[in-house]
Amino acid sequence: MSLQLHGVFAPIVTPFRLSDGEVDTPWIVRHLAYLRAHGLTGPIPCGTNGEAASMSIAERVQVLETVMAAAGDMPVIAGTGASALPDAISLTRHAFSVGAAAVLVMPPFYYKKPPEVGVAAWYQRLFDAAVPAGGRVLLYHIPQTTGVPISDGLLRLLLASHGEVVYGIKDSTGDPAEGRRLRGDFPRLAYFSGNDHLVGEACRAGGAGSITAGANVFPDLVAAVQAAAWHGGDREGAPLQVGAGLAPALATAQAILSAARGLIESFPLQPSTKAALADVAGLPPTAVRPPQAELTAVQRAALRAALLANLPSWRPTTNNR
Repeated sequence: MSLQLHGVFAPIVTPFRLSDGEVDTPWIVRHLAYLRAHGLTGPIPCGTNGEAASMSIAERVQVLETVMAAAGDMPVIAGTGASALPDAISLTRHAFSVGAAAVLVMPPFYYKKPPEVGVAAWYQRLFDAAVPAGGRVLLYHIPQTTGVPISDGLLRLLLASHGEVVYGIKDSTGDPAEGRRLRGDFPRLAYFSGNDHLVGEACRAGGAGSITAGANVFPDLVAAVQAAAWHGGDREGAPLQVGAGLAPALATAQAILSAARGLIESFPLQPSTKAALADVAGLPPTAVRPPQAELTAVQRAALRAALLANLPSWRPTTNNR
């Protein structure tokens, strides 16, 4: 594995046209250009924030191909999880065939409390059928959404049978204790924080980076936290300096990121992220797909006012809209 996956990744939103609810591929290209300009390491299409569970297989293929064409040298991690194993196999095969650097796969999420051996068999069949030699898989741990955790027993079974495939884990539980346990018990796995509020703690403890909703809008704020955690605030990659000044730099960067994420998540996350991109990135308004619902006019006005009031302090050197 020559390319290490390390840094700021965004589970990008999927834009649906206001006129007909179809995927707006030109919007995706503009979003990626904005993310690249603000320090993103790489995009992750078709995850939870991308409303993948509300999309057809054909739409997910279309979105990934659009992202691959526009990403340039940014590594792309494709969200290929699905409840049905044949769908996950098809999406994963396609992702690797078009050059994805890795895939992010949630467990099958319809049946709750499935036996651990059944979930392990699901992943093992997926790996055997769809992951090529050298292919990498990130396991997606978000039990509050899927109802199916990436448990210790499951990890041990998969590492024993397919240790060369399982590259890392995205931990979206939002539980600091869970993150510490996973990093401590499974040190060989690349650990990615799935929660903006925990990026600093995870990276300071040796995490490989983050995959967070906030990076859709503020990848630069996420990058600042990671730089403070890894390099004492030096964006140029100076050696880690343990001592006076490091903790305050990290605390300050994390507080700014947490404030930005806190504002966005004070409203329903998918529509507020898309609305924030209109105000912060200048992207055209775009829709969510049912069962998600748009912000009300009152919510939209409150979000815009708060964003514009805080942007000068969050991005003091950037000329925002």
